[in-house]
Amino acid sequence: MSQTRLILFTQPADSISRPFMTALVLWLSFIFGSFAVSAPPNRTIVTVLFVCVFSASAAIFLILELGQPFDGLMQIPNIGLRDALAPLPGR
Repeated sequence: MSQTRLILFTQPADSISRPFMTALVLWLSFIFGSFAVSAPPNRTIVTVLFVCVFSASAAIFLILELGQPFDGLMQIPNIGLRDALAPLPGR
């Protein structure tokens, strides 16, 4: 029971590995860079690339945020977990 409590209430510092995030950011940079090189520069292309880069960065931010549910900008309350563990022996 104590191991279960330890798993529920402690979180790893990084739930997503750094090499994965590096590869993802480089891959997205390559994709957006190839779009920018192959299209003639005009206002529409710049706007579309800006929206795509913003949505990709927001998705990466959400992936990192959801990796730590009890910390960060979007938090879920842990009161229910604490109340459920209170009656267990060894507490």
